[in-house]
Amino acid sequence: MRCEVCGKETRKLYPVLIEGVEMMVCEDCKKFGTPLAPKKKKTISKPVKKIIPYSKDVFQNMDRDLLPGWGEKIRKAREAKGWSREQLGAKVGEKTTTIAKIENEELRPPDKTVEKLEKLLEIQLFEKVEGHVIQHIEKKPLTLGDLIKKDE
Repeated sequence: MRCEVCGKETRKLYPVLIEGVEMMVCEDCKKFGTPLAPKKKKTISKPVKKIIPYSKDVFQNMDRDLLPGWGEKIRKAREAKGWSREQLGAKVGEKTTTIAKIENEELRPPDKTVEKLEKLLEIQLFEKVEGHVIQHIEKKPLTLGDLIKKDE
């Protein structure tokens, strides 16, 4: 390491204040300034990410789904109330373009938005879904003969 005043190569440097500037200097040059307390290295502590083990069924609370034709149903209910897309968006807390996409079924609204729409428009958009059991059917691997038969 080199002294910032004389440039001498040394093993140990001392922090000093010389004419308002903090400098790292050698033993001989430290007499030209006011000694400073050595700086401690700042350690940046990262926030500890809490790892929650995956233990619950993600499908457990998925007991409802949107009715078929939900976009059309929302549009008709909005028009029946005499509201524009802008007015409905303001009441629900969504942008006009979002309401348009929801009505065209280009965007599936979040469940909370659907609940707001149901309450404001006085319609039902969710239907109860019964649990489904998926059965695993064991299949044989395909052979070349199977592929040829499928094409015929």
